[in-house]
Amino acid sequence: MTTQITPISSEKFKSVPQTSWMHRLPAFIILLVCGIAVIILGSNYFDILPTNKNLTYNLIVSAACLVATLWLRGNARLNRFWRIAFTFFVASAAYPITLLFSSWSYIVLGWFHVTTGVSQGIAIAKVYEAVLVVVPILVLTKLSGADLGSIYLKRGNLKLGLSIGALVGLNFAASAFLFFATRYTSMENLSAAIVWGLAFSLANGFMEELWLRGIFLKRFEPVLGIGGSVLVSSIIFALWHGGATYLTPIAIPFMVVNTFTLGLACGYLIMKTDSIWGAVLIHAASDLFLFLAILANA
Repeated sequence: MTTQITPISSEKFKSVPQTSWMHRLPAFIILLVCGIAVIILGSNYFDILPTNKNLTYNLIVSAACLVATLWLRGNARLNRFWRIAFTFFVASAAYPITLLFSSWSYIVLGWFHVTTGVSQGIAIAKVYEAVLVVVPILVLTKLSGADLGSIYLKRGNLKLGLSIGALVGLNFAASAFLFFATRYTSMENLSAAIVWGLAFSLANGFMEELWLRGIFLKRFEPVLGIGGSVLVSSIIFALWHGGATYLTPIAIPFMVVNTFTLGLACGYLIMKTDSIWGAVLIHAASDLFLFLAILANA
C-alpha cells in the first residue's frame, strides 16, 4: 500500500500534539545511537574504528535493521515504528554495496582514461559512488510501498528552495573565486576545476542530502518533532564528517562545526519547502568551495 504524503504546512504543525522534550529525549537518544551505529561505525570513508570498512559489520547491521523492521511491522502495538527501522536498513545497505562494487570505479575511470589524481577523475568517481548509493535507496523506498515524496523527491515549494539554494550557491562560488582563483597555474586548470567541481558537487550534494537527511526526516518527525528530527540528523552528519581524511587533524573540529550548521540549515530548508532540491544546491555550493580550495592547494 502506497503511503500518502501531504505537504508540510503551518496548519499541520498546529494539529500535531506538542510533546515535551523530556518525553522525546529517550526516542532522541535511541535514534541517535542507531544512527551512529549505522552511519558512523559502519562508514567506509575513514578507517578510525575496527568497524570502519568492515563488510562483516555492515552486513550484520543491515540484517539487524531488516529483522527489526519485520518484527515491528508484525507487532500490533509497535507497528507505527517499522518504517523508522526500515529507513535505517536502507541507509545501512549503502555501505556493503559500495564496499563490494567500489573497485569497479577503476574500470569506469579507465573508460575515460583518467585517474583520481585529476579533477575529472575525482568527479567521475563521485558520480559512480552516488549511483551506488542513490539507486538502492530509490528501489528500496518503492519496494516498501512508499512513494518518492516520502523522501522529499518532489517539487514542494520549489521556488523558495531553489531561490535560497541559488543565492547561497552564488555566494560560495564568488567566495571560492575570490580566494582561490589566483592560485591556479592556468585558466585551463581553473576551468577544468570549475566544470568537474560542479559535477562532483551536485552528485555528492544530492547523494548526501538524500542518504543522510531525505530518508530520515519524515520518519523521525512524528516521534521527535521538526526540531528534534533536524537536530539528530545534523549531529550524525557532523560526526560523519569528523573522520574526513583529506583534512589535517587541527581542521577536524572546524569541519564538525561547519557540517553541523550546514546540516541544521539544509534540514530546516527541506522540511520548510517539503522538497530536497534547495538543500541539494546549498550542499553542492559548500562542496564546490571545498573542491576548488583543495585543488588550488594541491
